[in-house]
Amino acid sequence: FMYFYIDSYNICRVKRNNLKFSDEIIADFLEEDVMGVENTVDLIIDNISQVQNGKIEIWEGTGNAHTISITKDKINIFNEFTEMEVTIYDFEYFLSLLYQWKKLIESRKEVSI
Repeated sequence: FMYFYIDSYNICRVKRNNLKFSDEIIADFLEEDVMGVENTVDLIIDNISQVQNGKIEIWEGTGNAHTISITKDKINIFNEFTEMEVTIYDFEYFLSLLYQWKKLIESRKEVSI
């Protein structure tokens, strides 16, 4: 189970206590690549849907540190720097994390500049 929160700098974070290795990589991906960008969450959710519905065969995107590859049967997240990776077969689990992350982004306070 992952717990998400907003830190004192209004940045979306993952609480790191007792995370499994695979969840550590997902947490890094959320913090370093998705960050607080709702459009990025929507893009990933949309592409998972398109792959699962057979509209596209594979989708791949590289962000700040990770490359995510989505195929019909799995999602792979690869850290381009550490070369650590995770393969996710439970699409519902990953989608639930994305929806929770999106909710977190939406809950952030507006910061005036």
